[in-house]
Amino acid sequence: MAKAPVPGRVKTRLCPPLAPAEAARLYACMLGDAAEEISSVGRIARYLFLYRSAAGNAMRAAPFSSFERFPQRGKDLGEKMWDAAATAFRRGARRVVIVGADCPSLSAGTVRRAFLELSSGASVVFGPSVDGGYYLVGLSSPDERMFLGFRWSTTEVLRNAAARCRILSASFSFLPPRLDVDTGEDLHMLREWAGAHARPACPRTREWITGFFGPGGGGFRGPTERTPGPRRGSRSRLGG
Repeated sequence: MAKAPVPGRVKTRLCPPLAPAEAARLYACMLGDAAEEISSVGRIARYLFLYRSAAGNAMRAAPFSSFERFPQRGKDLGEKMWDAAATAFRRGARRVVIVGADCPSLSAGTVRRAFLELSSGASVVFGPSVDGGYYLVGLSSPDERMFLGFRWSTTEVLRNAAARCRILSASFSFLPPRLDVDTGEDLHMLREWAGAHARPACPRTREWITGFFGPGGGGFRGPTERTPGPRRGSRSRLGG
């Protein structure tokens, strides 16, 4: 699930410290890297659900060329994710995994593991993000109750989703936690993660990091004082 990388419409919580155009460039890099990783996963159908999909011919070339495009439908994130999952199941999917576009550490291996968890008996699989949300959710069968009636953009999203699974007697499992990128604080965590991990390759995002922080990674370009981002809440905003 994604948005077209239009300045002022994506990653607005990164502004400041980023300008809208810079935030859109970072988002485009993360989105392209995620699409490339998912494109390398074999034996799956790939769908790109775009928010306000009036992107014309944008995002049709590689690495998006293997994705079938659909518009996002729904009033909130839960309705949009449920519509995406329901669409995939109607088209013959036996298992569905939904990811967003702002988790640079998302790898093909993580997506494969999510499908393996579902095929091994889990009804639901979550990829926890470090702030209490999730960067991935997978289902072994369609169930709108996993998406509807939640309060999004809180630190309790994952906990509430797990509680919902228990109420429904739906078995669930967790993947390793990952960083998604939403605030100025996250940019520093992104730089640290990239310095400590060689995989996934995410070449676009790593190039952006080098260009923004400089080869030494010493800090933001320009003034060294960081502009604090908004209060950290759940960033399980898979629509981007």
